Amino acid sequence: MSSLRRHTPRIALLAAALGFALTGCNGDGDGEGDDAMCGEAKCDDLGEVGQALATFNDPIATWLRANIDANGEFDVAYLDMLKAISKQQGCDDKGSIDSYIISDLLVADGKESFPRVVNTVCSEDRTKADLAFFALSFGNADQTDVDPREIEMFAWDATTFEYRFYRGRAVEGSDTKVAIELNPGECRECHEQPSQIPGKKMPMTPIMNELAAPWQHWHAEPVSFDHAVPAKVEQAPVFKELAGEASVFRASASQLETTIRSAYQQRIATARLRLRRNPANVDEAMSLLRPLFCDEQLTYATEDGSSGLLSAAVAVDDGLASVYFQIKGTGWPWDWWQDKQMRLQPPGAPDRLTMFPTRGAAVVTYEKQLLATRALPWEQVMRVRALDWANPALSSFRCGLFTNALPRIQAGPPPIATGAKNSDLFVPLLDQILTLHKGDFGISGLDLPASMPITSAEAGKFVSLAVADDATIQALAESIATAELGAATCAADGAGHCLTTADGLGAMIEARFKAIESTGRSVLTPVRNAKACEAKETYPNAPHIGGLDCSMIAPPDDTGEMSDTGGSDTGSTGEAESTGTDGGAAADDCCTAHDGPGCADATIEACVCAQDDLCCSSSWDDVCVSEVASFGCGTC
Repeated sequence: MSSLRRHTPRIALLAAALGFALTGCNGDGDGEGDDAMCGEAKCDDLGEVGQALATFNDPIATWLRANIDANGEFDVAYLDMLKAISKQQGCDDKGSIDSYIISDLLVADGKESFPRVVNTVCSEDRTKADLAFFALSFGNADQTDVDPREIEMFAWDATTFEYRFYRGRAVEGSDTKVAIELNPGECRECHEQPSQIPGKKMPMTPIMNELAAPWQHWHAEPVSFDHAVPAKVEQAPVFKELAGEASVFRASASQLETTIRSAYQQRIATARLRLRRNPANVDEAMSLLRPLFCDEQLTYATEDGSSGLLSAAVAVDDGLASVYFQIKGTGWPWDWWQDKQMRLQPPGAPDRLTMFPTRGAAVVTYEKQLLATRALPWEQVMRVRALDWANPALSSFRCGLFTNALPRIQAGPPPIATGAKNSDLFVPLLDQILTLHKGDFGISGLDLPASMPITSAEAGKFVSLAVADDATIQALAESIATAELGAATCAADGAGHCLTTADGLGAMIEARFKAIESTGRSVLTPVRNAKACEAKETYPNAPHIGGLDCSMIAPPDDTGEMSDTGGSDTGSTGEAESTGTDGGAAADDCCTAHDGPGCADATIEACVCAQDDLCCSSSWDDVCVSEVASFGCGTC
């Protein structure tokens, strides 16, 4: 208990730097037939931890099976463990190890910055770098060095398609031994969706909060912002060897960003999307639609030094860029879509914006793959993205639509045909979610019907609602109820509600985007403050934001927010968007979905199936097609 009490308050610290995915560990097996998986010892000789590890298929579990004793402990130095796991995967046991350093006030009770070290192995191999992550997040007793026996780790299980989480704790009475804990429960609050977001839990997800330049608290090259390591720690033996200025392992945050994004694309999003092929289950299907409505995860954007550049995601949801790419690819005329940056004036101002909450990169990546694989057509995703679009993250309206609908759908689900899959439920469920009900959001009126669907009878048009405040929601409900939605009009910047086309919405977003860019920090700062305080209150992995007194900040009310699009990986780099059954096919069938297993190119087939065996045992569907690029196996 004393150890748990010591670390529980700090368990969110790694999530502020790099979150680790947790999954349920299967400890129900009896170990029979698994002796070959337990190293030289029999699984029964390895105690409960060893027997549980016999069912796991990830790089960390493989190493642990060969190194722990019956008490679930190992006696191997941290760096030697990294080298062994790297070598075990066929990589250089030294040159492939990278160390990334984040340093802020989250450790040592906020008295001074303290570094945490994050490690990857096989770092130069894009197909392996995201398979295992390690972190030293805690200091030693006097906070003069990182403690190499207090370890947080996660690794990708290639059989169950999930990240497994491990916790190493120093064994009392020993200077070298580490006790392994599987799936530590206190970490779930950071790596599942926040407790206020209901429904079936999302897969446990890696988190790097500061996922884009300037990586405010990370060591980054050539310039680091707000990153400082106390001199006593910089020269301490463990930190110096792993991450000191002369360390051969020291690497820039930009490379970790690439690896984390790969984990989102190659692992998390692809595995989650695969659930759409499961037999129809309302709870599971709803969990696959929830990321379109509720922010299961947040990412934070910071103004880039003295340049005045700030990610457009603070004003425009990244997900909208993928919707527009799906419509016609490139060629849209707006700055918000092409540039992906806001240019604030004057550059280098002392009131530089930092740690602005934006929609999480993991869920944006998942939504992009929903579109790329045609799991949902763009028209259906646009119905969601066009609501409260001036409020790209932490929209209480969009999430409220989902949370209000969930119990109603559970009580009265749509009809499920024999043999139906989860994907067959997506559109019927969206229709139920995208329905206003009298009493929700303060909607009132004796003449209003009990329910009012947010939909358009005109082909090619959808409902645009820039700012979902109470008055606008009420007006929308009344327009729907009186069949006057087609007569409603929006202002040039989208104010109000109306039916619009993709071109019309893009132009309204552009007008609002340019207005915010010209006004700059005076508009963005109070929004950042309100959203940052909400994140600190409800998201356990919210990072430290210096100088923010949330007792003086009014809670967000979804008014006066910004716009919704932006995107970090569209245009010519949109590999996943070009795959599928009706576009981008290469000469062979590896780039075309088909019913049979495997594909014509043996090299591509072997590469994909090594990481997703369903592609060679079931069918080469659109997920397998998208994996050709996302797994680095080829180009479609």
